[in-house]
Amino acid sequence: MVAALCLLPYYFSCSENPLWEAIAWNGLFIGVNVFQIFLLMKERWPVALQGLERQVYDDIFHDLTPGAFVRLLKLGEWRDRKEGDVLVKDGDVVDEMLLLCEGAAAVRKEDREFARLEAGQFVGEMSFLTKEKASADVVCTSTAKVLAWPQKALQAYLDRNSTISFQVRGVLGRDLVRKLNVQARPAADAAGA
Repeated sequence: MVAALCLLPYYFSCSENPLWEAIAWNGLFIGVNVFQIFLLMKERWPVALQGLERQVYDDIFHDLTPGAFVRLLKLGEWRDRKEGDVLVKDGDVVDEMLLLCEGAAAVRKEDREFARLEAGQFVGEMSFLTKEKASADVVCTSTAKVLAWPQKALQAYLDRNSTISFQVRGVLGRDLVRKLNVQARPAADAAGA
């Protein structure tokens, strides 16, 4: 942009008649770049997040820019849940992906608990990634606060924003690895005993 700005006086005075085509193209170039710089700055501009939103951003979605995180939040809905509420039912089509922000939940299959979820973990992410039905019940074991995203709206948003899609899928991947590590520990402890 600096070079284009420096060329403008030259284009005005280099001959008897100003070089209007070159001036117009440089003006367009400068305008497009100023607009892109504005968009980049707006995306990275600090956003006033408070309380639980700030904690969710810092702990889970820190790879996203603040602007991208706010747009992701707007797609979701905050919900309060009681102990015993079923978040996901085995065999059902999962319409939403949930983030457990406060509280805890248990993953159960045929009245057998085989995993515990805590704040900061996702529910329904496997269904979101694979488009398959739920493979277990997920039940709140305490009062909880969840952030729920409709899967169709979330998928449409991610389809339009490839960078954010990549980052969100990275977040989901870290969550799955964390869950697998928790599940692998008892098996490793049993094998070592």
